[in-house]
Amino acid sequence: MGKRAYLSSFLYTPSLTWMRVIDDKTVRVGLTQQICDCLKTMSGDEAGIVRCQLKPVGARVEQMEPFGVAKTKRISFELASPVSGRIKRVNKEVLNNPSILSRNPGEKWIVEIEPSNLEADVQRLLTPHQYREFCKHLWYFIRIQL
Repeated sequence: MGKRAYLSSFLYTPSLTWMRVIDDKTVRVGLTQQICDCLKTMSGDEAGIVRCQLKPVGARVEQMEPFGVAKTKRISFELASPVSGRIKRVNKEVLNNPSILSRNPGEKWIVEIEPSNLEADVQRLLTPHQYREFCKHLWYFIRIQL
């Protein structure tokens, strides 16, 4: 991926979080539609996510390591950070009403992170095309497990 080619576009982790660069000091992170749909299916209701536990503002996060946990009525799912850095802001709307993630995950961010090594971190993320290909195989595996 060319330098700065990632600005204003979404990039993805294999653990199904997305990130979008707002500026050099801010990255927004959320859950993909695919994982929200899967969590709704596995929880057996439309609410999907009923609770989020997140690291506090100022906490250090590492790329591909958990910054929190999303919970449905039946399961918990770790939220992996797409970049290393510090949590700059937590979306209080999501904390107060986490089911909004299931309704509009591409528009609802969970945390903002101040990245510490953005240029290197984005090299290990999936582009939208790579993510679509990844999901084709992932959802086949999940379907046979359900």
